[in-house]
Amino acid sequence: MDREYYSMLAKGYWFLGRNILAGKITNRVLELVALMDYRLLMLLSMWHPDQETRKRLLRKRGVQVADKAWVDLGCWIEMTTPQSVIIEDYAKLAYGVIVFAHDAAVNSVVDLPMRVKTTRIGYNSAVGARSIVMPGVTIGEHCGVVPGSVVTKDIPDRTVWGGDPARQLFTSEELGLAWQADMKVHPDLYYDHPNESRGPSTTFDHILTWREEGIKVRDCRELRTGTPFDYILEAKARKEKSR
Repeated sequence: MDREYYSMLAKGYWFLGRNILAGKITNRVLELVALMDYRLLMLLSMWHPDQETRKRLLRKRGVQVADKAWVDLGCWIEMTTPQSVIIEDYAKLAYGVIVFAHDAAVNSVVDLPMRVKTTRIGYNSAVGARSIVMPGVTIGEHCGVVPGSVVTKDIPDRTVWGGDPARQLFTSEELGLAWQADMKVHPDLYYDHPNESRGPSTTFDHILTWREEGIKVRDCRELRTGTPFDYILEAKARKEKSR
């Protein structure tokens, strides 16, 4: 019997099971608290540790979040007119993204009304960390926004934008081709990662040829979390090497 192997599995699964149970309890308690106090509902829709619960709380506030969207921690999504924000399937908001749908800057200093516009994040598009999407902007399908950008106007389908204010940098197809070209030169930097948050198909899947070309990249299971969960990964890696 390989005692070290089974010891690593026991430590890893104990940590995993304990955290799953604690997570379920925490989710229920925080969700109940959010329903009791609207201020906490707003905060927990940003900071609740569970992503699915964050989306559920955003919907309770009125944000139109699709089932298969991804909303990371710390996303500030329109507090005044949340029903004016639409986040479509497979759209992804990274950490700290801000999405506006109203403009009350002039209204706060002059006797003029505030303005409300629908803001939309399109199908299978990704908005990078700490970016700001201004009121009335529509980000099209299969688009990308570089982290730290300020999006002030509509982004056409299949394009990548960045900067302040954001401007088009290249098309999504150009990004895919450049990514594949770099994979050939530095395959050790890339990890094959099945990701449920991306769309099942795109209009430029035909340019993704790296699997057919046999480009060898690393397995995402080589990555480590910095938690006792790593014991499970280490045990499985040991078993594969011993075969």
